[in-house]
Amino acid sequence: MTPCDYSDYPEDWDLIRARILKRAGNRCEWCKAENGQPNPATGSRVVLTIAHLDHNLAHSDDENLRALCQKCHLTYDAKEHAEHAKATRKMKSGSRNR
Repeated sequence: MTPCDYSDYPEDWDLIRARILKRAGNRCEWCKAENGQPNPATGSRVVLTIAHLDHNLAHSDDENLRALCQKCHLTYDAKEHAEHAKATRKMKSGSRNR
């Protein structure tokens, strides 16, 4: 897994992240899976991440952020990931046709 590039995040991201995890009680805010424990649905160890609901990293107000387990975060982002992948494939195929 590629490490996250935090260069587009606010300078105080560590404080923001800690505040959101505390608000969530160190559990996924959607499925309630507990950080560091096996996910009830997948069995994999839960690592909470902070999701930007509008997918805008610059918009880090608390109401736009949720502490989510990997399963919930990936499910939430699936449509955006598919759109990015489609655009990347299109760009790559266009560069081969030149």
